[in-house]
Amino acid sequence: MKRTKSKTKFHDLQGKRVTFPKGISLETKNGVKKITVTWTEHGRIRKKFFDATLEGFEDAKSVNATKKQELKRFGQEFGTISDDEKQALDLWRAYVKEAKESGFQFVSAYEVMKRGLIGQQTTTPNFSELANLYFEKELLRKTDGEVTEHAETVRTRLFNIISPYFGNKPIHTITEDDVVAFLNSLQGLRGKASQSTREQYINLMKSVFKFGEVQGYIGKEHNPAKFIKPATKKKDKEPEMLSVDEVKRIFSFVKNNPKFHQFIPVLAIGFFCGARVEERAKLTYGDIFVGGRNEIYISAAVAKNGIARFVYPTENVKAWMDFAKAHGVSMDATDTLIQGETIKQRRSSHSSFLKALATETGIVLPKNCIRHTAASFMSESIGHTAAANQLGHDLAVLMKHYRRAITKTEAEDYYNITPDAV
Repeated sequence: MKRTKSKTKFHDLQGKRVTFPKGISLETKNGVKKITVTWTEHGRIRKKFFDATLEGFEDAKSVNATKKQELKRFGQEFGTISDDEKQALDLWRAYVKEAKESGFQFVSAYEVMKRGLIGQQTTTPNFSELANLYFEKELLRKTDGEVTEHAETVRTRLFNIISPYFGNKPIHTITEDDVVAFLNSLQGLRGKASQSTREQYINLMKSVFKFGEVQGYIGKEHNPAKFIKPATKKKDKEPEMLSVDEVKRIFSFVKNNPKFHQFIPVLAIGFFCGARVEERAKLTYGDIFVGGRNEIYISAAVAKNGIARFVYPTENVKAWMDFAKAHGVSMDATDTLIQGETIKQRRSSHSSFLKALATETGIVLPKNCIRHTAASFMSESIGHTAAANQLGHDLAVLMKHYRRAITKTEAEDYYNITPDAV
């Protein structure tokens, strides 16, 4: 079996250029390229192989990060053990083999020995334990330890809803029927949970069990969520958005009603920069025009998906900011765009304002129409790829869920909506 290590620093995976961290390499096995994670365990070189795809790279990074944490925790001696320890380990390996043949799964012989010596259960973890490992080692790894709003939502679903249902049941004993029964138990505002809610839970459970699979806690045959598919969706509807005239009417209304001047900045950032509702609720004036530059910084802690990005506002955004400031809106660097002590209070205030706006103007404001409107006009104005980057989405999501056909003239009119124009 021939293996050759790549000598290049960068690697192309499915058309994307990526850099492999220490511990990860690209090897060729039997003529097939594989992403390889290499580490030392019990004095022996260990390797785990993954498909040479972006998904395989993410799985490899997860395993590599876990091995680094083990090395940091147990020290350099983690990979070198004495002959007596090796003999004891051989006995444990025999036990592990016998246990696995009986249907149990383990991370490694070392993990079994460690857990056994301190009196812990040496079978697979239960769902609560796996959920905790997933949250700490996988989800927070992607956000550099920051508990973003998305991470908080995942934590609530994992520990307040899913874990109590499965209790202390070892994960290798959870079946596909168990997962389906859990999904059927979910309740919504009008009885059974919506199709969208069920799909969110299916995807979350798939991620958790896939993490357990990659880490070696369960085998592929023990992933109960792997083949569950959400119900067939209805035909996609075009994203609902507003016309140039409707957006003009909205800004004219808030301009001529002083009690709503405080909402001008958040409207401008929403309609012309495309920030999400939860992002608008977290942004401060210190994040806007940072250092006098024409850019808005949406940090990982602010971004819904936990990935930081920059947005480059158009000239009319600054015009509306100047108008709001000139009419008494406080813009200290630490002030949030929406008033309120907590994110919940600010989102509630934003929601109440939109309801009042719809009532006063007679303009229907469908859910997420502000972001959909921004995405559509932004795509025509600066191009699809640049718009996707500023919106915090990949191009496929932008084209499928957000963008609608806009003419160049409409886009020009849209970004000419200024205080003087309404």
